[in-house]
Amino acid sequence: MALSAAAAYAVAVALSGLPLSPPQLWDALSRGSFLAHPPLRFLVSCAPPFALSLVLSWISLRAAPEGLPALASPWRRLLSVLAPLLLSPFVLAQDDALRRPALLALCFGASAAVAAFLASPSEGADRPGRTSLREHAPVLAIIAAHAVTFSTLAIVRDHAVWSASVDLGIFKEALWNTLHGRVMFSPTVGYSFLGEHFSPVLFLLVPFYALSPTSECLLIIQTLAVSAAAWPVYLVARDLGLGRLTATLLAGAMLASPPLHTALLYDFHMDLLAAPALAWLVLALSRRRFGQAFVAIALLVSVKEDMFIPAVGALLAFALPGDARDRRWSAALGALAVGYCLLAMAVLLKRYGPPPGVPVYMSDGAEPQGYKFLRNFRHLAGPGGPLGHLLGQPVRYLLWAFTEGRLTTFVTLLTPVGFMALLAGWRITLLMPLGIILLSDNPEIVALRYHYSAIQHPGVYLAAAFGIAALLGRSRHRHRAARAVDAYVLVASLMLVATHPSSMASRTHATDTRAVTPHTRTVDRIASLVPPRVPVSSSTWIGPRFSNRPWGALFPNGLDRAEWVVVDLQRPAWPASVEQRDSTLLHLMRNGYGTAAVEDGVIALQRGRSPQGNPEAVRQLFVNRRYEVEGTEQTEFPNCSVRDASASDGRARVVSPDDPRPAGWMVFGPFIRLPQGQYRVTFRLRASRAGAQRDEIGYVDVFRQPGVTLARRDLVPSLFPSAGWRDVTLEFSIDDPGGAGGLEFRVHTERNWELGADVISLRPAGDEAAVVRAFIVGG
Repeated sequence: MALSAAAAYAVAVALSGLPLSPPQLWDALSRGSFLAHPPLRFLVSCAPPFALSLVLSWISLRAAPEGLPALASPWRRLLSVLAPLLLSPFVLAQDDALRRPALLALCFGASAAVAAFLASPSEGADRPGRTSLREHAPVLAIIAAHAVTFSTLAIVRDHAVWSASVDLGIFKEALWNTLHGRVMFSPTVGYSFLGEHFSPVLFLLVPFYALSPTSECLLIIQTLAVSAAAWPVYLVARDLGLGRLTATLLAGAMLASPPLHTALLYDFHMDLLAAPALAWLVLALSRRRFGQAFVAIALLVSVKEDMFIPAVGALLAFALPGDARDRRWSAALGALAVGYCLLAMAVLLKRYGPPPGVPVYMSDGAEPQGYKFLRNFRHLAGPGGPLGHLLGQPVRYLLWAFTEGRLTTFVTLLTPVGFMALLAGWRITLLMPLGIILLSDNPEIVALRYHYSAIQHPGVYLAAAFGIAALLGRSRHRHRAARAVDAYVLVASLMLVATHPSSMASRTHATDTRAVTPHTRTVDRIASLVPPRVPVSSSTWIGPRFSNRPWGALFPNGLDRAEWVVVDLQRPAWPASVEQRDSTLLHLMRNGYGTAAVEDGVIALQRGRSPQGNPEAVRQLFVNRRYEVEGTEQTEFPNCSVRDASASDGRARVVSPDDPRPAGWMVFGPFIRLPQGQYRVTFRLRASRAGAQRDEIGYVDVFRQPGVTLARRDLVPSLFPSAGWRDVTLEFSIDDPGGAGGLEFRVHTERNWELGADVISLRPAGDEAAVVRAFIVGG
């Protein structure tokens, strides 16, 4: 009981400190052993890990240590099971907070593995594999559930106006234009997408897009491709002699991996289509079906010009330990893959690239000569090229690969399989795609944002299958070891899913729950006003709604040609800043564009239309601003958007006292510019004590970059006599005759009370008409 209580305390401390940065962690620890939580609340948080520790303790004490003389003592068994949990607070010593969930999952997985090893009988055998549907039903059910779940989430995200022109819109443009005679042309890119990435696999999608030219078509195909990649992983594991449970858990763990959630829920990318091709290639090679291997490798390299890296890794995995026939086939297939990809980089990308006078898409002007995307490895540039640098300074780049964010990514990807992929012998070359991440100096790739984790997953889990097979083959207690592996993979994967910010199931998930709201229906209604084939410049989150047309642009680009401009001020302004977006809209209203519709922060402008409606549009958008707190990404509390029937849009951002994150900003931004004048900003808030012992709720303020507070008001209990919504108002002035930019309207929570924020509204405190005129004339 004492050891179980100690383990529960250790786990509770680890979980409480998991999302805290080092300064926040030390500050919390300095306030007491409970990391600044009230003791009662902390004791309640200890209850689940205490129950878990008791179960593990009971298992260890009841275990029959047959054939395990080293564990004959019940004390040794007890300590061996609880030791990983007792050591769990040491994960907080990691400065990189994203590395901590993986290490905590490692602790939980290790504890579960030892308990399963002790509890399993010394002998036993898995049932022999069968070809019946019933035998494979568990993994097929997991694959189907994954496909349905993530297809639904991706579609809801699109309907909620969170899909972007970059990148879903680009692929819709390319496929639509291909159907209309312009091969893979993307107006957003400015030329054929084949000049950006040579991806002939997209031609396989054209018939499907012809039948259903929608976002849903591409999102479902992408999800089905990733889900299907789990099937070859399962079959390879079964071919290696692993039991049904082990093989099913490996396939399920791959689909549950949090970085893969990010890839699946960030628009559409052809990279994800490579996952089933790579998994199928490994299956074909392991079964020595070289005809199938040829088809699989052809599909793999058709996804993207750099797919020779995973292809070569897979071929080496079977050539190095194989016989002469394996080596001949691997050499031939490798030569074809590398030759084709080099041809694509050197010739085909240039053939379809920008014509004279058209700029290179998203060029920063500093790319290395030759292949554009070597910019992701700038530190490898120079005489001798990347390969020369790697061979000439191996220690330097080995240290580079396993430090900072790259080490975090390595640990995150390999933790669910207990690093057993490193036991795969020659098959470790299946991990070659990891080199893309470990050698990159692009922080987006290193952190596995967007789609960058897709191609790494099949190799990690296939190598793990070989590593587990090797481990079990050398074990004197094969059955016990198999059950320990099963327990580890299951518990570590579940723990990572529960705690990693990339996971949809994590309390600290890095994005909000997406939902269709009245605002999104307003976007669709205004977008429907634009005629089908006219040129449009639209903000990035509306862009995919205008992809099926001959020409479109990402606002504020393409304004010399656009007949219509559609912008949603409730969404981030990227690629412009907020001030650039607003000033561009005002410039258009002064120079030949009239307002066709404006509502709830969404505006449609038409070239040549009467400007009669422009003053009202200016009044609604810029003078009487209003935006939903839960509709912005500018928060330190993502994934706190909840349904609330009393909120203006049916949802609100609500932060409760048991949120694991420290006190911080519920909303900040939007970094706007206002002309000289007096203003009043109103925050619609609600607060409830929720058992809090302290009265500090938080505060609201008006802040001007850099570092000037124009107004502030503390949130005190007397402002919230009931749990309903209340308006909290601040008045401030802009005294500079030229106006002021970088203005933020912020809500800070101390996280003592439950605090909700719904809407922030801005209006002049004085002459509204004068402010409207100031915006219109640019004063």
